[in-house]
Amino acid sequence: MMVKRIILFVSLAVVVLWIVTDQLHLIRLCGEVSHTFCREVSYNIMIASIIILPVFIFSIITYFLREEVFRIWARFTVWWVPLSFVIVLFASSRQSANIVGLSDQAIFGFLSWGLYVLVSFIIVVWKYVATRRGASA
Repeated sequence: MMVKRIILFVSLAVVVLWIVTDQLHLIRLCGEVSHTFCREVSYNIMIASIIILPVFIFSIITYFLREEVFRIWARFTVWWVPLSFVIVLFASSRQSANIVGLSDQAIFGFLSWGLYVLVSFIIVVWKYVATRRGASA
């Protein structure tokens, strides 16, 4: 139960940090000299939040489900999130010549987010149905 709370509160804190920095327009808070640095920091916070936002949503969902459902989802999340961060961080941050016009970091961030949501949804539904069947037998 304590791990559920920790994951819920840490992911909530990151989402709040993202909203606050977005609302304060972090780029404007820095001087003209470090404008590029501030843009990169703001962009990296956005990319990190793209990955953390689904963690927060699924932590809310699994918080109210059985412990077995949470444990399976948490095991997946524990290796997926760090792997996603590493992939996104090592991807190129410059604009690439793709159809969408996004950087490689953004593309990998969105792909990572999409796969995480899909696999998390499948894990939660699968384990929830399995525990319901086990309880009714």
